[in-house]
Amino acid sequence: MHWAYALLIIATLWFLVYILGRYFKLDEKYDWTLGPLFLLIRTKRFNKFLTKVAIKHARFWRVFGNVSIFFGFISMLTSFGVLLYSLINIFLPSSPIQGPTVGLIIPGVTISFKTALYLIIPIILAMLPHEFAHGVVSRAEEVEIKSTGLAFFAIFFGAFVEPDEEYMNKTSYATRMRTYAAGMFPNLLLGLLTIPILIYAPNIIAPFYHPSDGILIQDVVADGPADASGLKRGMAIFDANSTHLYNSSIFSNFMINTNPNQLVVLNTTDGIFNVRLGVNPDNDTVGYLGIYSVPYQEPKTKISWKFFPMVFEQQLVWMVVVLFGSVLFNALPIPFLLDGDKLLSTFLLKYIRKRKVALIILDIFRFLAITIFLAVLIIPIVKFGFVTLG
Repeated sequence: MHWAYALLIIATLWFLVYILGRYFKLDEKYDWTLGPLFLLIRTKRFNKFLTKVAIKHARFWRVFGNVSIFFGFISMLTSFGVLLYSLINIFLPSSPIQGPTVGLIIPGVTISFKTALYLIIPIILAMLPHEFAHGVVSRAEEVEIKSTGLAFFAIFFGAFVEPDEEYMNKTSYATRMRTYAAGMFPNLLLGLLTIPILIYAPNIIAPFYHPSDGILIQDVVADGPADASGLKRGMAIFDANSTHLYNSSIFSNFMINTNPNQLVVLNTTDGIFNVRLGVNPDNDTVGYLGIYSVPYQEPKTKISWKFFPMVFEQQLVWMVVVLFGSVLFNALPIPFLLDGDKLLSTFLLKYIRKRKVALIILDIFRFLAITIFLAVLIIPIVKFGFVTLG
């Protein structure tokens, strides 16, 4: 029932925000939009900055917008491909996918609150360049901006640039396409730049840490064998009986070959520990230690945090997931919400002479996008339930 407590906390916080917002009349004083589960904070402070950047390099931003259109459609096709692949694999009995591939991120329900902390930096990196690109390209096209700001809805947050829609509708189709597509391209670029950083992460931290040797206890299961024997978070284990644990794979192989009630001697940074193994909850013929571990890299300096290599790698992984995920999701032609729909509708109306035919084709793509996305989202929940990551 941990998810129920999480929802209760979220609902209570929003209730307080709503009551205080109404009491201090924030919507009237600052032109904010406040509702029971949402808040739009508007400002015009950044309008001049966006205009200055746009006018100074107007030609560059128009080229940027044209490139964004191309990659916007590539992302749309990729998104459809990924969703179809995920949907097909759900129904294949021999599928390597044994859980949801697309899901809602709900702290305390589908991800732990600890894991949710990893999302703060990726969301900011996805949000700010995305909206900046929308704003600066629109100003380069001489479209007025009403306001910029932050948006909060339930557990989600984001930024927005609010162009003058009346003026936007009077501009050329090319202007609109460049403006709508511009936000996706920076997220794609950042995602691509993050991949080599993730690959070479061990080399980046090498000046501060020794190569991996042993396993580091990330957490100890309460009342488990390790907990009962005195093992603590932050200890490193180098040997189990006569097996040296060079990495996590060796540790996993060692544990697979143990038995319940077996005595294991562990050589750790805090001395020798004798642990009587329990019964593995997933396989009652295998021993159970009751720890969560990651590879251990001994710090070279006193100021180096022993958990940093794990945190650094996990942060980069979530950056890749969020940045590419935001591009693929935003590229879908789902009406009223996503840039992909605005881009596709403008493209069809520009290149298909008969408006009725263009709208029929648009509705087909919208129906497919919504249907496939909901299927990939809902079917795994029905089949596997809510799967908590981390």
